[in-house]
Amino acid sequence: MLIKGYTPYDRQREVIESILSSDSTYHTITTGRQVGKTITLINLLLYYSINNPKSKCLWISPVYSQISKVMGQIMDALGPTKTMVSANKSDYEIKLVNGSRIWFRSAERADTIRGLSINYLFIDESQDIKTSDFQTSILPTITASGKKVVIAGTPKRKGWFYDYFMMGKSDEFPNHMSYYFPSSASPYVSKEFLDEQKRTLPQSIYEQEFEGVYQDNDGSVFRNLLNVLTNDNWPQRTHGTNVYAGLDIGTRDDYSVLTVMDELGRVLYVWRERHLEYSKIVQKVIEVCKHYNVKELLVEQNGPGDPLFEQIKKGYPRATSLFQTNQTKENIVRRLMGDIEESALELPSTNLFPALGEELEAFSYEVLPSGKIRYAHPNGFHDDCVISLGMANWCRVNPKRGGGIMIKSIR
Repeated sequence: MLIKGYTPYDRQREVIESILSSDSTYHTITTGRQVGKTITLINLLLYYSINNPKSKCLWISPVYSQISKVMGQIMDALGPTKTMVSANKSDYEIKLVNGSRIWFRSAERADTIRGLSINYLFIDESQDIKTSDFQTSILPTITASGKKVVIAGTPKRKGWFYDYFMMGKSDEFPNHMSYYFPSSASPYVSKEFLDEQKRTLPQSIYEQEFEGVYQDNDGSVFRNLLNVLTNDNWPQRTHGTNVYAGLDIGTRDDYSVLTVMDELGRVLYVWRERHLEYSKIVQKVIEVCKHYNVKELLVEQNGPGDPLFEQIKKGYPRATSLFQTNQTKENIVRRLMGDIEESALELPSTNLFPALGEELEAFSYEVLPSGKIRYAHPNGFHDDCVISLGMANWCRVNPKRGGGIMIKSIR
């Protein structure tokens, strides 16, 4: 049976033909966003599973929502061809009429990968898979009978994925090959779209996400942290200087964090607690603000922040509410990024207040299909200290001049 796949554009065709004709086992693809790397991997998987009877193929993505989507795409592609015997969505497995089997696994449950013996391995969004999971759970699946490994992702951080990409660029590793193409290589990504992203995004993020270039800061949002995480003691307030504060109110297992900062950019104090009754949060916030004579306190007015703000406002009239949206969060984070990179702030060291440094180092972002950036903490981390610090810093550089606070784009 002749099965027709998709029609690749020029750069995709070059990569596919190179992989199919090469004797090398490992093929690493580093790209910009929206170049169609996932659909390229899907079609390579279909090629090997259909043309190699009784082959064992494995698809890996960082999270289950991604593998569910890919499995659905493959089922839709195979359905009209009558090459699929069964598709078990519970076990994430597809069986073909030629005896080939395709498994789908998520790296967030690396234990489900152990024990498989695979011929053809495909890893998507590789930059978001931990080195430990790759080395201990994923790589062993091809030890006995592995024939081809195709790895794809964007250059978000320099982990195992970066190492494999660099090996493919070196003559010292003939069993590795690497491929690179930026978003501009795709005919489906308009020049106008890329020009807009280049104009509005930080340069390092644009180069990383759309030009597919690894950055020296290892994909971190905040650069120059060593030069600002310097204070081993809380500074004394300088007489005559204004003081500002930002309060991020935690929900469930998140922390409530209050950051106090003077107009010179020095963090004077950080209070951080969780699982407190609202009345105790209000009491503590008012107490700290009165102690430092805070000129303006910016309070997040989302979720539990709605009723709490009114209580805080009664006890501390200089409080101002902020309704947090993706846009306001981006503005606040972008300003904080710039001030940290320019060493305009003095923050507590990791010895004095380790939680802040940990959050700043781990803080991440996601590029949305629109090209917009959504800043957030990765799974397993918090960002309460980062947001509280950003709010205090926003107060410092945008002090209230009567009326409510208005946050506009700083692009």
